[in-house]
Amino acid sequence: MNYFKFFTEVWRFFKKYYDRPGKEQDYEESVRECSQLAKTFGNGEFVNQVCMAVLEELERCWKGREEE
Repeated sequence: MNYFKFFTEVWRFFKKYYDRPGKEQDYEESVRECSQLAKTFGNGEFVNQVCMAVLEELERCWKGREEE
């Protein structure tokens, strides 16, 4: 696996969704896109764990902004 390319794509994904308001549409779109990203890199255990961690972090950030 090309780790450099994987982490580059994960960073682009995170950056794309980070500044969004975190509405239901953002959540659904991010899950679909992250699933496709994982599929592109083989859906291995490491890839899936990183993708899940990024999705969880996005959700945490979105909820944190709602509470402000």
